Amino acid sequence: MNKPLSDQALQSRIEQLPEEISPERDLWPGIERALVQLPQQKPQQTNEQVSSVGMKTNKVTMPLAWAASVIAAVLLTWMNLAPQQGQPGQLNLVAAMQQDFELQKNTMLVSFGQPKISELPLDMQNQLNQLAAARSSINKALAEDPNNADLLSLLRWTQQQELDLIEQLYSPQWQSI
Repeated sequence: MNKPLSDQALQSRIEQLPEEISPERDLWPGIERALVQLPQQKPQQTNEQVSSVGMKTNKVTMPLAWAASVIAAVLLTWMNLAPQQGQPGQLNLVAAMQQDFELQKNTMLVSFGQPKISELPLDMQNQLNQLAAARSSINKALAEDPNNADLLSLLRWTQQQELDLIEQLYSPQWQSI
């Protein structure tokens, strides 16, 4: 098993190493053979050898390509950074969620015979009022930040809690045996 070397022992071993490492054999003959076996590359054409039509096309195409790419980059950046106008899709989602909740709530209350919330015990009224206030504040926050997925899920959860509480309060209690 190897023992860890101390700093001094390591330093002394480093000093014993040679400054340069030379190859065991001469490498130049192998390099020369590799260069001889490579096919000769064709020299690139000079501007004088290119036809005048090719030069005109190249001189016109390159600046146009650069200009088009710069314009595309500017437009993409501008479209992504520009404030989005109104964001009607998200507002419609919140409105649809609110409409669906109201429809479910009204359907549930009608099925229970239009009970009056004022006849409930005070603590139940307080719970319903707290849920309604929470729903209202979440709707206000969603008006400012309609893309917030956490607020959308919190609104859905609050609405479901209110529906569950109403169902629990008004559903017929089965008699126990």
